[in-house]
Amino acid sequence: MSTNQQTYFVCPAPPCPNGKLHLGHIGGVYLLADIFVRYQRMIGNIAYHVTGADEHGTYTLVKARKLGRPVDDVAQMHIDEIQQCLRAVHIEPDVFVRTSSKDHLQRSLAIYEQLNAAGYIQLRDAKQLYCESCDEFAADSLAVGECPACNAPTDSNLCEDCGLAIQHSLLRNPVHTPCGHALTLRPIRQAHFNIERLATTLDRAIEASRWPDTIKDKELEWLRTELRALPMSRHFARGVTLTAPAEVAGQTLLTWFEGLWCYDTGIERICKQNGVHYDDTMRNRDTKLVFFMGQDNRFYYTVGVTASLLARGYAIPHNHAIQDFYKLEGAKFSTGRDHAMWADEVALNIDPNVLRYCLARIAKAFGSDDNDFKIEGLVRAAARIHIFETALRKHTGSNAKLTVDNLNPERMRDVEQYSEAMHEARVWAALDAIDAFFDGAGFARNAAGASATEISVFLSMLHPLVPALAARYGAFFFGTGWRSALDDCAVWPRTDALSVMDFPLFSEPIPDAFIAAYEQRFRPTPATT
Repeated sequence: MSTNQQTYFVCPAPPCPNGKLHLGHIGGVYLLADIFVRYQRMIGNIAYHVTGADEHGTYTLVKARKLGRPVDDVAQMHIDEIQQCLRAVHIEPDVFVRTSSKDHLQRSLAIYEQLNAAGYIQLRDAKQLYCESCDEFAADSLAVGECPACNAPTDSNLCEDCGLAIQHSLLRNPVHTPCGHALTLRPIRQAHFNIERLATTLDRAIEASRWPDTIKDKELEWLRTELRALPMSRHFARGVTLTAPAEVAGQTLLTWFEGLWCYDTGIERICKQNGVHYDDTMRNRDTKLVFFMGQDNRFYYTVGVTASLLARGYAIPHNHAIQDFYKLEGAKFSTGRDHAMWADEVALNIDPNVLRYCLARIAKAFGSDDNDFKIEGLVRAAARIHIFETALRKHTGSNAKLTVDNLNPERMRDVEQYSEAMHEARVWAALDAIDAFFDGAGFARNAAGASATEISVFLSMLHPLVPALAARYGAFFFGTGWRSALDDCAVWPRTDALSVMDFPLFSEPIPDAFIAAYEQRFRPTPATT
């Protein structure tokens, strides 16, 4: 519960439009951001959900070549699918920024020019991979090889296994994705972000931050042992084209900068809509930036984005919520290996509230590597919500039986633990607090004399996670004017006594056909000889 109203800009990493969103994308990034936004609004803060589509990466280009279609058409097709996947699980961002939009192109150049004017852009000699056969430079996923740090297969962008930002000159056995030929290195002049100049200030800011220790320690270690300038430009046809300095004119910004800067474009749009000045908003001590991402985005958000904010005179992000890659039956979700489940398709068979609860329950602290999706987890999620609904429905005979009182100290502690976890984006801990509240609440055990306050606060705790369910039961018990709130205050039940609920359970059992199809696809019976 907050005393001073704060403004949160909650910014999950923008997906690349080269396919739909699978459950790993949803659970690890976009759902957690949505839950955080809903929580902040519930306690009285202002919160905006800002994301977009990173259209200038090479993944969309590779997909377009595979389909034999114009790249912009393919990007539009997948952006439509991405937004449908979000809507299917009740996630609706306030702002969705396409990085091809005019205002984003202008905003990215403006940020680059600010950094340049402040002396943080340096031109340095560098090398970029080149295909002699195709007579073109290679970038990002157009070049693949082995990581110089962990030997895992990777592209020339970022190693998903260890998180290393790949230098072209160090990628082992590089091959050009389009043609399969070996790549060579060619000298180029390249714009670099001179983080060395900012290192001491950045170190102090991160050290003093409220980021989780596992994240903070990794970035401080990099600053203290591996510090180097970060490349910002390269030869690639798509993206934000630089016009100055002359030596890099015609090159485009790396998507690890301009693609992630879509949050900045989104904030600027919101400021214009609200008639407030961007700079005043960003310098306001009550403005908080929170980023949600998978582990592959960690380095450039915690170092690149953070440094670009600090270099422009703004506060570093309030927090970074980072998730290990979600797994499916013990292996990483993978579109390429067809080891994935698409959010919009699953939501046709499973109630979105059950799906949201299941995916939120899988989330764990970064570095724990314990976030495996299995059908048993989905079954347990439906069963748990069924227990919640059964307990609530015991009190539908007459609302006159509900008493209005205050929460006891034990339940207040549950609410405090829930709030602390939610503020820190530790959804898994918030779910534990919800369980503790429910298990100790009188309405969960007794059919008579239930506390209206307990029911309302319990539904409020659920609301960020399963909004449709909480709102429906809240309206039943307290009328259509009910709003989720964690305050320990009297919540008066509606005066008309309702004997039955006129809506079905949200927690219907997982269909047998869905379970069978899942097991056939992801747990095939070994062939016998």
